[in-house]
Amino acid sequence: MRLVRPIEAFQRLKSPARIGTNKKKAGRNRMADARSIILHEYPTSPYAEKIRLALRLKNLAYSRVEIPVIMPRPDLMPLTGGYRRTPVLQIGADIFCDTAIILRELEARFPMPALKLPGHEGLAQMVAGWTDGRWFQSSVAVIFGERGDSVPDAFRKDREALSGRPFDTNAMKAVAPMMRDQWRARLMLLEERLQGGKGAGSGIYLVGMKPGLVDIHAYMNVWFMYENLPDFVEKCFETADLTKAWFERLKEFEGQTPDTISSAEALEIGLNAAPRLVAATTRNEPQQFAPGENVAVAPDDYGQVWVKGELVHADSQRVILQRTSPEAETVHVHFPRAGFLVRRV
Repeated sequence: MRLVRPIEAFQRLKSPARIGTNKKKAGRNRMADARSIILHEYPTSPYAEKIRLALRLKNLAYSRVEIPVIMPRPDLMPLTGGYRRTPVLQIGADIFCDTAIILRELEARFPMPALKLPGHEGLAQMVAGWTDGRWFQSSVAVIFGERGDSVPDAFRKDREALSGRPFDTNAMKAVAPMMRDQWRARLMLLEERLQGGKGAGSGIYLVGMKPGLVDIHAYMNVWFMYENLPDFVEKCFETADLTKAWFERLKEFEGQTPDTISSAEALEIGLNAAPRLVAATTRNEPQQFAPGENVAVAPDDYGQVWVKGELVHADSQRVILQRTSPEAETVHVHFPRAGFLVRRV
């Protein structure tokens, strides 16, 4: 197998002169181009709301592509290589899969105002493991236990394919009362943290006086439940007044109104852009990966679609694959390391 030195990886990328151009429709005004933040999402996605909140807190302009709630997503798949979870963030021909790497990239490219505040370092991703795991599972059981009878068969089948197990709304309905208890117990941990901060005079957010990454992760489940079962959340808030005020502050943050573009436009932007230059390096890899190897990446829990590509860069927090396709030409697909598996192919 031929290994790729950093300079070779740079030379094999598409010409930077093509960034932001449109060969077929030259001169057309776009709402978005290769420099734009493009969020592929749908309005009811709680994970997408994490990123929408981050964009509001940073007051960043962005464009959005409203993807279908269920598969297929034919214009997105050439960009991601098959990754099917929501959301996906695109900047030109760089594609970021999973909220962890999206938030990391937004913070790196647009550091002000900061979300990785003192006290949030490392802790934010630890909190995300809890909010995205056990707390989210209880949210799903409560919401679909209440609304299971109205779930379309197509949605049920899609989520079964995503999770690899039955999407059993009858089972959710049976455990929903107990899951309501679990959900409230987790909410009250936020109240305990906010009470501790208030008692110490250290602020009105989970870590200090300003909202940051920890708040973004914790906000997700409260938002998801409030959007679906607001009466239940309001009942919980009766004994969590600090959490209610915290949630309302975050919910009321205003940012820039995004433009909406089509999935075909986003794909065309990726086609006519080049990935950002990155050194083709790996360091201290437990599996001794080297740049240029063919590898595959997939989540370690659900939605296990293995995205294959040529390894460009890997470190303890990120892995970047280079992929080529007729629809998108060359793209770099970015994944976080924690929560994602990497293997040779």
